Amino acid sequence: MKTFRLALMGLTLPLTLAFSSVAEANDTDDPPAKDPQAIEILGNASEFLSSQQNISVSWFVSYDDVVDGREKITHTRSGHTLLAREGGLYSYSENGLKTREFFFDGTSFSMNDPDQNVYAEILFSGGFEALIVRIKEEYGLDLPIWSVLSTQQKEIRAESATTMAYLGLTRVGGEMAHHVAVASYDEDWQIWVADDPENPRLLMIVGTDPYIQGWPQYRAYFTNWDFAPEISEGAFVFTPNEDSERMSWPKVPSQ
Repeated sequence: MKTFRLALMGLTLPLTLAFSSVAEANDTDDPPAKDPQAIEILGNASEFLSSQQNISVSWFVSYDDVVDGREKITHTRSGHTLLAREGGLYSYSENGLKTREFFFDGTSFSMNDPDQNVYAEILFSGGFEALIVRIKEEYGLDLPIWSVLSTQQKEIRAESATTMAYLGLTRVGGEMAHHVAVASYDEDWQIWVADDPENPRLLMIVGTDPYIQGWPQYRAYFTNWDFAPEISEGAFVFTPNEDSERMSWPKVPSQ
């Protein structure tokens, strides 16, 4: 079986990868490039997550910067996300000493800095998937763990995988999990999925970028999944304080 670099290029590699077709086995004694068991596990997890209309999840991310091609500095980011696919989004993120809140109520999207008491806001009508595209293209902004929650990535990533391997059962945080490795020409990653046929949640992803000297690593852990969360009235609505300062939101220069 081919050796995997086991790399992951950031959170833009989600579990919402749906590999819709099982690779045909070769006529030789070599195992297929895409292990059917690995395809089935990721496909089931993707379909499950994509079908959930309301989601609440906590997450913790650590990632490395390589300095002078040798020394690694590890940064952390953590937070919580509440999503109603057609109704709105609230996400809280801590990145070092920076804190951000993101609100989307179906008509407007706001980013709040509670420490500095400043915010930016744009009008936007639509669902979560359309919001992802709009703020990325116009403002260069990626929402926290957007790709894990998005249904878009299953089409984007499905055909790019060149090899997939099932590495067996293990434990993550005391919970039994399937360990899968996926590789493509541009990026490789490892994914751990809960061994729960009725609730195949994403537990962890880990990767290494082999194209940067020093091979910086990326790690993401997901806990407290809830697919029937209580959503209070106004949970997705941002209301600034009386002394909050509204800032302009510069757009990405046209290419």
